[in-house]
Amino acid sequence: MSPRIFWGWLIITVVTVALTVALGLGRETASFDLAKGEPVFADLRANPDSAARVEVKSRFGEFTLIRESEGWVTPDRNDYPVSETNIRRLIVGLSDMRFIEPKTSDPERFRRLEVQDIDKELADSAYVKVSDGEGKELAEVIIGRPSARFFGGRANGTYIREPGTNNVWLVSGVTNVQTRLVPWLQREIVEIPANTVAKISIGEGETAYSLSRTAADDEAFRISGAPEGRNLDPEKVRPVTRAISGVNFEDVKLRSELSLPADAKVAEFLTFDGLAVRVRLAEIDRKKWAMFEAIYTGDAADESHAAKAALAAVEDINMRVGSWIYWIPSATYTNLTRPVDEILVPKEDGTS
Repeated sequence: MSPRIFWGWLIITVVTVALTVALGLGRETASFDLAKGEPVFADLRANPDSAARVEVKSRFGEFTLIRESEGWVTPDRNDYPVSETNIRRLIVGLSDMRFIEPKTSDPERFRRLEVQDIDKELADSAYVKVSDGEGKELAEVIIGRPSARFFGGRANGTYIREPGTNNVWLVSGVTNVQTRLVPWLQREIVEIPANTVAKISIGEGETAYSLSRTAADDEAFRISGAPEGRNLDPEKVRPVTRAISGVNFEDVKLRSELSLPADAKVAEFLTFDGLAVRVRLAEIDRKKWAMFEAIYTGDAADESHAAKAALAAVEDINMRVGSWIYWIPSATYTNLTRPVDEILVPKEDGTS
């Protein structure tokens, strides 16, 4: 390569690198010195445990979360318990926010950053207000989308706007606000591990059947109530045996708000330790609703650790579910009401 060509390529390379750096500084991959960033919500950061009320509003609606003596609840579901983890994540996220730089004050550009007013058509923003027990405001903000900028070597920023103003900021920290109420709730109804189940009863009357086994390490259940000559299909029965190994609801109501019909379907799971969970189910307005109840079926005089644990589980479950009726997932409903033909080996002629 001649010297002239070499120096020509060198100059082109230097210019290209310089332009790349210059353009990169103007894009959302720039770095900022966070040391001077002031907390966005100084009072909340100083005492995050003082938060006692959270209001969330979006185009999907609004709801309130309140801290009571025994934990967080929502009056929008008759004081149903709220997940402490979800609350903690929000409070910590807000208290950790620090100002990075001001952004656009042009309302026409709010949509791009998802900081528009929540009453705007198809708004993706979320309004959040946090107050203490005396009603003092600790934080009020419109949360927008996360930023693609890099701070300290990682993507970690959020666009926010001060409500009632055109003041938009890029702040450190990412706070994703769930704008629907149900995901905030303690959604688990009951969890009975499949390996603890000794017997399962599905249905009543002529269509009823039961599955049972004598020991926890016995993988095969025996069926009672199947047509003569028909055998249980191990693969098809597995979803039934695991039906309440972890049930989360889609929504929840007080039992006083919704009643199950007299002919509601029934299912019962009995563990080796004497814990029984009974479920009554029905489809109402195309939703699957269920009530749960726990009962101790063991020897009342049994003082063993297992018996005491079962009694404690009964008390815990009933305390949690006693007042409520749950809209459960369709798959759970199907497994708790599955007809016997659907868990048997097909007949030789291919029919069920």
